[in-house]
Amino acid sequence: MPTNIIHKDGVYNFYSTVSDGAYFESGLTLEQLTEYYRQEYGESAMADLPARLERAQARGTSCMIMRSLESTISCNRAGPRETHMSFEDFVAKFLTLSEDSE
Repeated sequence: MPTNIIHKDGVYNFYSTVSDGAYFESGLTLEQLTEYYRQEYGESAMADLPARLERAQARGTSCMIMRSLESTISCNRAGPRETHMSFEDFVAKFLTLSEDSE
């Protein structure tokens, strides 16, 4: 699956290894992530979610190969015109809840 769940400080997002960027412009709550996951992947995929969340919460990424959030997003192209964003900037933009989410 070319999509990883990423996590930092109780905030989630999805990270695409195809486009090397986050799915959502701001972070998601666990409830929002679960609802999106159900809608996007279907009820049958929900059995996989607990293990993916456990990895994301423990390491920052649900990826089985990458061992950390930093390594997962190290090749991101999430900046303007697909430029690389620093770890700090990426987290501030994509792993921070918007005022609407809080």
